[in-house]
Amino acid sequence: MSPEVPQDKVPGDATPREEETSAAKPSTGAQETSEPQVADAEKTQTVDAAEESTDDKAPADGAETPAADSADAEALAAAERRREAREEALSAGPVADATKGKTKRPKREKDTTPAPSGTGAASVSTTPSGTETPARSGSSKGRKAVAIASGTLLVLATAAAAVGDRVWPSAQHEAMPVPAVELAAGDSVFSCAPTVHRVGNDAPTDRAYAPGAAAAASSIKAIAVGDNAQRLPGAALLAPGDKNLKTLSPDLPAEKAAEEAVRATDGFSGVKSSLASGITQNDAAWLRVQPLGGLRSQAAAIRTISQSGGDLAGLAAPSCTAPSNSTVLTGASTTVGHTAVLTVTNPSKNAAGVTVEVRTPDGVATTGAVLPFTLGGGETRTINLGGTARDSEAVTAVVESSGAAVGASINQSILRGTTPGGIDVIQGTAGPGLTQTLPGIQLQDQAASKAVGVSENAGEQTPQVQITDFSGQGTTAELVALGGDGKETSVAKDIKVPASGVASVGVSSLPAGSYTFVVRAEDSVVAGARVLRGTDPAKPRDVAYVQAAEQLSTDQLVAVPSVGDATLRLTAPTGAGKVSVVPIGQDGVSGPAKVIQLGAGTSQSIKVTDLGKPAALRLSGSGGETYASLLTTQGEAGIASTVVPRMQDAPSSARVNLTP
Repeated sequence: MSPEVPQDKVPGDATPREEETSAAKPSTGAQETSEPQVADAEKTQTVDAAEESTDDKAPADGAETPAADSADAEALAAAERRREAREEALSAGPVADATKGKTKRPKREKDTTPAPSGTGAASVSTTPSGTETPARSGSSKGRKAVAIASGTLLVLATAAAAVGDRVWPSAQHEAMPVPAVELAAGDSVFSCAPTVHRVGNDAPTDRAYAPGAAAAASSIKAIAVGDNAQRLPGAALLAPGDKNLKTLSPDLPAEKAAEEAVRATDGFSGVKSSLASGITQNDAAWLRVQPLGGLRSQAAAIRTISQSGGDLAGLAAPSCTAPSNSTVLTGASTTVGHTAVLTVTNPSKNAAGVTVEVRTPDGVATTGAVLPFTLGGGETRTINLGGTARDSEAVTAVVESSGAAVGASINQSILRGTTPGGIDVIQGTAGPGLTQTLPGIQLQDQAASKAVGVSENAGEQTPQVQITDFSGQGTTAELVALGGDGKETSVAKDIKVPASGVASVGVSSLPAGSYTFVVRAEDSVVAGARVLRGTDPAKPRDVAYVQAAEQLSTDQLVAVPSVGDATLRLTAPTGAGKVSVVPIGQDGVSGPAKVIQLGAGTSQSIKVTDLGKPAALRLSGSGGETYASLLTTQGEAGIASTVVPRMQDAPSSARVNLTP
């Protein structure tokens, strides 16, 4: 009777666990030591699938040595049983004390059999008598090597999958907190568009039709606001090539400017401003202002264009605005007698890659499309939009840049035969949205507007609103007019705006008066309005373009035009709100604040002269949504709309959260 063989049982497996012999190590003749069976699921163990099974006692004499193929199958079966055992052990969780319950394997005799040539490792099998003999070479040996490698990879892959969640963190872990990083505030920069120029410089042969000046006369006013410690930031108006046109106040030393201060050295506090006006510069310019106390300084500038004669007669008062990487300009026209020139200025020292997309009632214009171009630091490029949008009554330009931010505007001029029809500078409108608010719309008697708006050589030019689709699929919109008392009048419903195109809506049904226009659409749109002034068809008339406004923030500054009668238009279209207005005098001293209460849907007009003779107005909105614009008139026909510019974004710190 054969002696009893001790068996190391695997849970759920009736076959005894068999002794394993490594086939991966080269035979070195070193004595192999017994290895404990580790049950710790936190450790990844390399399982040698090449070990062959044996009993701790040899079977009876006369037993036959198993065939090689049978040994291969048994090795794979043993590896599979060990894999299943390890899966069960891992699923049961880690063992509290991995040093307990270990079973030592019998010591093996030192392998003195040389490795077969070319194999690089010794493959051995154990005979029933306990002696080790080299494994068979040839195809059987190759099959065995493949089986061993396959078994090893299978067990390793299974073990890695079982402990994977403990080795690699889950993607659902919480974000790792990262401290906020302080960002140094940069200079405040405001880009001033060039004045309106006449297209073509050829002088006429008949002096009776002389076009007048090649450029409308203009001047720039700039103002920089200090901090509560009565410090003035360094501020200067610059031209291309960093030419200094005017220094408003000298730069403070960097260390002093970076200090945070709430009162002056004498203990007093208060805000002072530096300003300059009457600066002559018809080409592009920009105001650059030093930061104080780690924050951008508040500042503003405006170009006032006033031309009394010639083809470019009229009034315009565009604000100098912060450069942007995306600007939408709407309201232009290129019909007979109408000239629209896009100007793009790069006020930085870095280059900008610029793209221009022109939209018309037919969608995006592709014929004569403006090719992308690079604009170097301090450079300005002008583009006649008539080459892309030919004979179009409604034109929107989308200017985008990569790299440096740029300033963009459209110089619009109109000539009715030989009679000037007005000039203006179209500035960026509020970003695309479902609702667009246009404050400060001034309509005159519609019969008079129609009489001066119709011209044999310039077609019909009447007040209207232009709506541009930004959904790319077309949309439906509604236009309403809010009176000063909050009364809402529907101007047009179910306005069909073509995909990426422009729709024009006449407003001749409204009586003369002051309004706030509100556009409500099913998808994102932008909007702008065109208004006229002048009643005598034989005399010059003027045109103004009112852009959809951004909601007032808690601190905005707008410079007042140097000529004409300016009126501040305030509105709260959705709910009650209030606006604080602080005038800044010509001497840079701030006057007392005036708080304007606005009922829901109502508007108010404040003559700037009622606040003294301010050079600028500092505005702060609170409560419900509030909006503002400046409307300036001059003489019998002059009219201009001024955008209230927003401050440049100036985060003092930024937090970055990383997730695995």
